[in-house]
Amino acid sequence: MTLTVAEIDKISREIRDYYRQESATVQIQKIRGNFYEQVKEAMESLEEMAKDNISPDTIDLYRKIMDKKDMMEKNLRNFLLKRYEKILRDSLFEIGSTVLEKLTPEEKIFIMNMHNQMQDILEKIIKPSRVQEPAASLETVVQGEYENESTEKDQIRDEQARVGQSISEPMIPVVITADYLPVATSAGDFYLHRNDIVYLPEKAAEIITSRSFGRQAMI
Repeated sequence: MTLTVAEIDKISREIRDYYRQESATVQIQKIRGNFYEQVKEAMESLEEMAKDNISPDTIDLYRKIMDKKDMMEKNLRNFLLKRYEKILRDSLFEIGSTVLEKLTPEEKIFIMNMHNQMQDILEKIIKPSRVQEPAASLETVVQGEYENESTEKDQIRDEQARVGQSISEPMIPVVITADYLPVATSAGDFYLHRNDIVYLPEKAAEIITSRSFGRQAMI
């Protein structure tokens, strides 16, 4: 969908506002969940406008469009560098709901991937003799706020299949010590919150406890 000039200008102002907010504070700030989607639409719309005005008769308009696009790219780059600097910093520690609620779906995936990579590095250095579980054995998932109906149906079928496959898998009681994004396991999706006690499949429980997000409960 091609945006209008007014819509593009609104998004451009939003980029500058978000950059000022991030620059003025130490903590990461909340942004709209679909912010990146609309920024992408604005950039694509400017590209389409530029293509439509490559001719000697419209060269002045073409230059104005490209200047607008260049300025938006510059502001967006500054914003992303400032914001992702904070996301990378926060990924080094336990990630609580206070941080997660301020991130977009794309950023939630990014911060958890970075956090898991850092935890793996720490484990390899601190406990080099310990056998590492492959990352794919516990898939971190983010429930998108803008999923369409077909995707939701696919997820339901996948969950039903996972439940059917996990009937004989041992379940271990775990006390959750830090908030964690929803995780998909062979027994279904689990939403982990600090101080919860949940029964997890044995392999999933081992990974959660090894990464200091929980400890085995004595029940």
